[in-house]
Amino acid sequence: MNTLSKWYIAIAIVAVTIATYALQFTDIHGRWQLLYRGNYGYEFRFYKNYQAVCIIYMQTNAVVFKGVYTFDNPQTIRININQMKNTDSCCNVNTTTGFAQVKSSHFLFNAELITKNHKKMLELKPLSIVIDGINSEGYFEPVIVLQRM
Repeated sequence: MNTLSKWYIAIAIVAVTIATYALQFTDIHGRWQLLYRGNYGYEFRFYKNYQAVCIIYMQTNAVVFKGVYTFDNPQTIRININQMKNTDSCCNVNTTTGFAQVKSSHFLFNAELITKNHKKMLELKPLSIVIDGINSEGYFEPVIVLQRM
């Protein structure tokens, strides 16, 4: 086998390894944010006990969703939502009380860990956003790149 063939094999192995990297629960534990000027943005909190909190900041208020997350497949995060609330403040959002129960609600994201400017980022692409059985895709941008906090 010549040197050129060895390089092609090595490159193919690296490409397959990168393409098939499966996200693990430990990869996403923690707090992830994407905040824009004017108090707009997103925050996702993934806890070790599989609980998840998603906060959507909308200038003067926020919408908070609570649920349980899992992986539908190695690149797809599913958050089964069981509680939500609207708050009149986007600062110091209370994530423990004041929630209403919701049914038939979930967020499904294609997820990938990426490196941007030498920082680990979580890239989420919404696949299905359902709240109380109603398609609610307008809550999220097509691609959300979150920074670990």
